[in-house]
Amino acid sequence: MPLSANFGDTLLSKIFNLFKTKKDVEEKSNKIIDIDYNKCKNCLSCYRICKNNVFAIENNRVVVKNEENCTKCGECLKVCRYGAIIIYQ
Repeated sequence: MPLSANFGDTLLSKIFNLFKTKKDVEEKSNKIIDIDYNKCKNCLSCYRICKNNVFAIENNRVVVKNEENCTKCGECLKVCRYGAIIIYQ
C-alpha cells in the first residue's frame, strides 16, 4: 500500500518541530517565567495579581519586565484563564 504525500509531509513537519522544540527549550533554559503570546489575551490578570512587579505593560501589552523578582509563587498561573503563563522549573 503506497504512502500518501500528506503522510510524508506530516512526518517531516513533526521531525522539524522536534528540533525546533529542543532549540526553544535550550534557549529558554535560563528563563524563570514567560508569556505565551499565542494564548495571551492581554486581560492583565497576571499583572494585577503579581506582588513582586514581575510584569509590566509596554506598548499596550503585558510583558515580563522584572523576571529576577519572580519567586515562582504561582499566583499568576492561578489567575490566567488562558494558560499563557509559563513558569520554568
